[in-house]
Amino acid sequence: MKQLLDVMDEKKIPQIKLSVVDIEGHPKFMIIPREYLEEAVDGIGIDGSSIPGFTTVDKSDLIAKPDIESAVFLENEVIIFCDVYDRKGNLFEGEPRGILKQVLQRNTFLVKPELEFFLLNKGSPADTEGYMDAAEGLTLITDLISNTDIRVERIHHENGPGQYEIEPLMAPALKACDNIILLKEALRKKARSHGLTATFMPKPLKGVAGSGMHVHVLLEKDGENLFEGFSKTAQSFVGGLLSHARGITALCNPTINSYKRLVPQFEAPVYITWGRGNRSTLVRIPLGGKTRIEYRAPDPSCNPYLALALILGAGLDGIEKKIEPPEEVDGDVFESHAHAGILPSSLKDAITELEGNDLARRILGEHIIREFIELKKEEILNYDTHISQWEFDHYLEK
Repeated sequence: MKQLLDVMDEKKIPQIKLSVVDIEGHPKFMIIPREYLEEAVDGIGIDGSSIPGFTTVDKSDLIAKPDIESAVFLENEVIIFCDVYDRKGNLFEGEPRGILKQVLQRNTFLVKPELEFFLLNKGSPADTEGYMDAAEGLTLITDLISNTDIRVERIHHENGPGQYEIEPLMAPALKACDNIILLKEALRKKARSHGLTATFMPKPLKGVAGSGMHVHVLLEKDGENLFEGFSKTAQSFVGGLLSHARGITALCNPTINSYKRLVPQFEAPVYITWGRGNRSTLVRIPLGGKTRIEYRAPDPSCNPYLALALILGAGLDGIEKKIEPPEEVDGDVFESHAHAGILPSSLKDAITELEGNDLARRILGEHIIREFIELKKEEILNYDTHISQWEFDHYLEK
């Protein structure tokens, strides 16, 4: 803590932003003066009933304790994530970051999420560039990254107009999720300062590929990569992922719009498959570098802590049960149609799969499952009863 405060003094940063992340992955913030941090580590009272998916008003008293190891310098701010406890001193069952910490208690995972997003100017793409083209948005993004503690492997323009991708360096799983929360928040703020909108909506534009958040995973023990050479451990991890793919989709793809991305021919997975270096499969084993496993379904609207908890949990279940993966797909799966199943095609179907998945219930707990499903069923109802402009255009005079 002393080192953190010394750097704050050096940078002349007088205050700290503490963050708690809600069930949908939205960060909540409170600001404290730097001199209050030592007292704050013992806990600050918060109102859990005012945070979506947390508590009811009669059980609303919760304690947020800053996790000093999570401290990040982001431009001219210091942000620290908090662990949340109930009044009895137990880790609060509805706090997403704590859920992931439990999965990581006996396992060391390195993770690299690929964060895709669009920059829009008044609802239209901010540029018309294509894959790896030079674009003005790159300057905006690199300027932001240069003023953070977040280490990035590469930044480039993606296939869609106004679409970009940031690949942070592989990091411990919890840190990787913290980075995603911070990058999304900082990119939104930076874009607004330039009169633009950074959107992490999975499919904001018709006719072009949507934004995903492919997750690369590597399991370590005593510094050794247990997936190296696509070992039996790695194969079982893939087997577990594929066997639970339908049941974990709702947390990896948690919005109605998510399923407009998960359609054929737009570089998004649809079929439950795996392959080496194959971008048409759900699970890909990238060629080159350290052996790792890439799960391609998630999108940037997900809560990274909950999505990753299920991805890792599914893989670990495969290792524990020695689940054999199906036959590898060699070639374009959309042409061969070789697969072991199909991902849910709507949020409604994904919720049904989640409700029947015992692994998800065991990892997330009854509180998260109940609150998440309740939130999503309300979202589905609101969508189903909304009269869209498309309906007016097509049916008004019929």
